Amino acid sequence: MDLTNLSVISLAHQNMRYLTEKERVIATNLANANTPGYLPKDVQKPTFSGELSQTLALKTTNPMHMSGTGSASFTNKVYTPRPTTPLTIDGNGVIVEDQLNEASKASGEYNRMITIYNKYRTMLRAANTKINI
Repeated sequence: MDLTNLSVISLAHQNMRYLTEKERVIATNLANANTPGYLPKDVQKPTFSGELSQTLALKTTNPMHMSGTGSASFTNKVYTPRPTTPLTIDGNGVIVEDQLNEASKASGEYNRMITIYNKYRTMLRAANTKINI
């Protein structure tokens, strides 16, 4: 049984890819905290409905059904948000405390996704002993 076709596993995987990218961007922001003129970047979080429509490919079995959109392509969009706080004298916009707070939130969300994945895997194992995951 291929677990990547299950919607819960696929959604958890996509969210974990997003969180990995977010942590990479935060690390880059922290590394450039003293770079003159550097503005912090962020990753656009995909909407739940967008993820769901990409994950669940709807199939029409009757011509009267609405056609579904299904595409497994998921891209993270890195962008530079407009600064909401004053920049430093050298034009740097990185606030270390904010970046560390974002890193902590991303790490907590990532751990939650791992927990969901493991609980779902345990449930599948209990339901079917022939699944080797």
